[in-house]
Amino acid sequence: MRDVAIKAVLANPITHQIGGHLAFDFCNTAGEHLADKPDEMFPDWESFIRWAAQVGLVTPETYFELLRHPSPIGKIVQLREAIYRVGLAIARGDRIPQSDLLAIRAQANAAKPTVVNGRDGLRWQPDPSRASAQLRSILATEALSLFCSPRSARIGICEGGQCGWLFLDESRGKRRRWCDMNDCGNRAKARRYYQQQHQKK
Repeated sequence: MRDVAIKAVLANPITHQIGGHLAFDFCNTAGEHLADKPDEMFPDWESFIRWAAQVGLVTPETYFELLRHPSPIGKIVQLREAIYRVGLAIARGDRIPQSDLLAIRAQANAAKPTVVNGRDGLRWQPDPSRASAQLRSILATEALSLFCSPRSARIGICEGGQCGWLFLDESRGKRRRWCDMNDCGNRAKARRYYQQQHQKK
């Protein structure tokens, strides 16, 4: 029964992991991120810790433990948006918002979870009473590690309308344009085809 429950947690991902980095998979939990009102994929604590289990930040067993100790989602979403704005500024070559950078640094300096040696190797084991702050600390640290590395020059942004999802562009010549060719890429191709056919009339 437990195995069935674990499979249910890992099935139907909150979002596709296309960012190439944990910080961007975290950022990409808002659909149409450039829209005035993005689609929120973290409506509550449960959705966040389910995502955390799906990306391997916590184990599925930890998910069930943390589920019994809910925390407000507001600070998690605030951190995500701060990371997103800094990543977006880097991708566009804009000035980095210092208030967001300071907010990320402050959360990165918070205590991390305990590290335990589990069946599948080392894993984070958050304290249920402080899990939100501890997991935010990991995510903030991951973001800063990326932003302060040479890999930050490869941060890209999806060109699919209001999508705005961020990713590490590991393509040769940095030519990646879409979060996912099967999603925004195909929609862009369909729009171009429609425009070409319309111009022929």
